[in-house]
Amino acid sequence: MNSQGGARRRECLASRQRLHDPHEFQAVYAARDSVRSRCVVVCFIFNGMKHSRLGVSVSRKYGNAVRRNRIKRVFRAAFRQCQHLLPAGFDFVLIPRHGVEEYTTAAVAGELQRAAPKIAAGAAKKMASAERSR
Repeated sequence: MNSQGGARRRECLASRQRLHDPHEFQAVYAARDSVRSRCVVVCFIFNGMKHSRLGVSVSRKYGNAVRRNRIKRVFRAAFRQCQHLLPAGFDFVLIPRHGVEEYTTAAVAGELQRAAPKIAAGAAKKMASAERSR
């Protein structure tokens, strides 16, 4: 229950807003479009849908399952806060960068906000080249 006495609504991404299958992740990696910031690498590819989807990839190098799952939760929360700044119709994969001791939602959201113009520019360039090739 929250402070107003009502049931607390769980904030999460809908199933349609997430990448699930390994081939979806591989397609994003194969596109080789990415933007790097201090604590996260954002890979992206146009998905042809009206909404964006998110995948988070955290390798075992980042610690045990508890630590990796915390990083994933922080990344998903930051994406929810910043998805209105990112172009719609793209698949995004977030990958943590080495050397960061602790990932916080505010820090990752700030990095995504700073990276959003670069992502939008890269997405626009990709869309323009796709239109020219038709």
